[in-house]
Amino acid sequence: MISVSLSQGVVYMDLGLAPEAEVEVMGLSATEELETGSVSIGYYHPVYQVSDNMGLFVGSSYEVMPAKDDDDVEFGFMVLYGSLGYAISDQLSAWGSLGMSIPTSSDLTDGDAENGTHIGMGVTYSATEKIGVALGYVVNSTSVDMGEGLSADWNFSKMTLSLGYRL
Repeated sequence: MISVSLSQGVVYMDLGLAPEAEVEVMGLSATEELETGSVSIGYYHPVYQVSDNMGLFVGSSYEVMPAKDDDDVEFGFMVLYGSLGYAISDQLSAWGSLGMSIPTSSDLTDGDAENGTHIGMGVTYSATEKIGVALGYVVNSTSVDMGEGLSADWNFSKMTLSLGYRL
C-alpha cells in the first residue's frame, strides 16, 4: 500500500493468505502450513520524496487476528517498518519494507520469543485517489530460547491482500 504522495498517510487492513511457519533447531528445519491466516490493521506515512516516482515511508501494523496452526497455537506480531515505494504508473506502484517484528500472541510471548525482522514486498493498485488494493509477500521472524544453549528460529511467511484508505 505505497504511493509517492507526501501529503497524507494511509490506514489499511490486510488478510494474511497461505501462511506458513518454518522453524530451525540445531540445523534441522521443518515447514508447516498454518490452519488459518491473519487479519492486520496498519498505518503508514510518507516521510521523504526521493524523486518524482519514489518515496520513503514509515509505518506500523498489528495482527488483530493472528495466524493459527492445527493445535490453535497463535502466531501474532506487531510490526514497525520503513518502506520504499516506486510509482510504475499513475495507478500502479511497487513497494518493499524492512523493519522489526514484535511477537504479540501469548503463545509466543509466554515462550519469551525475541523481537525479529520483518521483510515485505508487493504491488499496489490505486482504484481511486483515496482507495488502493495491494498484493504482497511478508516474512516475520523471531527466536525462542529453549534452554541449555538451544534456540528455535522461526520464520512466518504469508501472502497479503490489503485494502487501504488515504486520509
